[in-house]
Amino acid sequence: MQMKKYVYRLFVASLLLFMLPSCFQDLGQYPAFNYPEEPPKPPISEDGQIFYMSFDDNYKDNVNNAEATKVGNPGFVAGKVEKAYAGAENGYLTFKLSDLAAELGTNLTVGFWYKVNANPDRAGIIVIGPATEGAAADKQNNRTSGFRIFRENAEGKQRIKGNVGNGTADGWLDGGTKADLDPAIAVWKYITLTLTEGKAILYVDGEEVATNDLSKISWNGCDILSIGSGAPRFTEWNHLSDNSLIDELRIYNKVLTAAEIKDIIVHESE
Repeated sequence: MQMKKYVYRLFVASLLLFMLPSCFQDLGQYPAFNYPEEPPKPPISEDGQIFYMSFDDNYKDNVNNAEATKVGNPGFVAGKVEKAYAGAENGYLTFKLSDLAAELGTNLTVGFWYKVNANPDRAGIIVIGPATEGAAADKQNNRTSGFRIFRENAEGKQRIKGNVGNGTADGWLDGGTKADLDPAIAVWKYITLTLTEGKAILYVDGEEVATNDLSKISWNGCDILSIGSGAPRFTEWNHLSDNSLIDELRIYNKVLTAAEIKDIIVHESE
């Protein structure tokens, strides 16, 4: 009888030793149980995307596999996502619009991450504009077509602004204090400009800060995209090179909604 009890107790003890690791795995008190991994997040939608620069140690448009032209000595630093464009005095990039995957049309979205540097106190950021005929073609301020995203001093802060040409005149996007960035606590902000026939909207972090009702959008005479400066087409008011950081620059030939813009922000902030 004693032998039977001994064998029984030995069996129970062995069973418990076999079960305990499984219990501890579930409780997180043992090497973790290999639960199925969560499916990866879908990539940011490329539907309608005609231009994308990640600035990961190169100045290449990843959609068209074309290189921008570098002026001066901009560089790269740690960015919002891997590396970012680091502006420098008298430095910027230009990109030929003829290298884009598609022609610019009546609908457009430009979005990018931006960390402001207040030096100099005003600068061009992203510009597509026409040249003026004559000897001063690279030193003028023709705003009848294309767009200009830029910043200006606003009582010690930097105010993000936009300007868009409709073929004969231009419209401004000035969000006042809603569009102000504080250089003293510079953090990454997502700047977006959407254009469609009848409306231009400027966003900061997916929140609308300024609008302008435009009759139409004109690309007449526009042949280059400038990154990190207003030069060479938007310099009359000293919107020159920008020492700020720019990352994940995307252009779509469609209008993204505020929800879609916020999806990009969430995706690239995780």
